[in-house]
Amino acid sequence: MTVSRSTQSTYRPIPLRIGLILAAVLTVGGALPAVLDIGFDGSGWDIVVVLVAVASPIIALATLVLVPLSWNGRRGTSIGIIALEIAAILPALPPFFHAPGELPAAAPISAAIGITLNLLTVGLIAAGMRRTG
Repeated sequence: MTVSRSTQSTYRPIPLRIGLILAAVLTVGGALPAVLDIGFDGSGWDIVVVLVAVASPIIALATLVLVPLSWNGRRGTSIGIIALEIAAILPALPPFFHAPGELPAAAPISAAIGITLNLLTVGLIAAGMRRTG
C-alpha cells in the first residue's frame, strides 16, 4: 500500500492562529488608548502623540484586514502581519526615552510587556505560516 503525500508545504495552524488572534487583540487594544486618550502637555512629545494617534489605528485596521487572509497560512499576508506587529512596537518606545522621574515607574514596565507580547506574536505567526506560497 502506498501513502500519498500532499505536494503542498505543511504549516502549523495552531501557533499561526493563536498568533493571528493575539495580533488582532494587541493592535486593537493598542489603538484604542492612542486615539481616545490624546493629551497634549505643551512638551516636545506632542508630535509623537499625534503620530501615534494616526499610526495606531492604521496598523490596527491593516492587521484586521490581513488576519482573515492569513488564517490558512498564506505566506505573503502573514509576513505583512509580522511587519505590522513590528511597526506596532514603535509607539511603545517613548517611555524608554523620557528622563527618569517624568513618568511613573509602571510606564516602561508596561511598555516592555507589550513589546514582549508583540514579539511573541511575531514568533507564533512565523512558526505557523507556510514555508512557500
